[in-house]
Amino acid sequence: MTIYRIIHEESYLTFEIPTGEILEKLGREYPFHIKRAPVPYHAVWKPLNIKFKAAESRAKNIPDIAARNGRLFFNEKAYKALSGLLAQVGEFLLVNFDESHGYLFNPLRTAEEVDGVDRRLTAYDANQNLVNITFDESKVGGFPIFRTELDTFQGIFCNEAFAEAYRQSKLTGIFLHSDLSNPLGESYGVKH
Repeated sequence: MTIYRIIHEESYLTFEIPTGEILEKLGREYPFHIKRAPVPYHAVWKPLNIKFKAAESRAKNIPDIAARNGRLFFNEKAYKALSGLLAQVGEFLLVNFDESHGYLFNPLRTAEEVDGVDRRLTAYDANQNLVNITFDESKVGGFPIFRTELDTFQGIFCNEAFAEAYRQSKLTGIFLHSDLSNPLGESYGVKH
């Protein structure tokens, strides 16, 4: 079994949640747009109007799935393809955009709740920056999607079942990277 980091494809637009929209509909006590902790919002949720913007200047299209700040956007196609797989590990929250609607997926399962962080192989540099994340796949492998407190719940990780369902559905907007510590999914360092 393989665990992957879900990374937004920069060639697609990404979603933005306007602060005014959160304040108007959820109030100051529910800062969904800035608080990434795995807290459920379904009981207080009112459909938000979100916007899409270019992460890169050439991005023009809204993807089927977009990843940002520990949450995922799903259009209707992605929701129909994957919601059954994800229903037990998070919540789908209705959003509106460009005279259409979709869902923000709020992952609620964490590696820590099943003691799924492999502390022996998780490492920090001299400045206490996280440089390597390793999960115990026998513990987190049952979660199609999960997050970790190690990166303040910014990253979204998935198992092979989600990866396969994503590939089979031929959806756009994210890619799956095996370097769990790399939030950009790009190579870095010196090439020889």
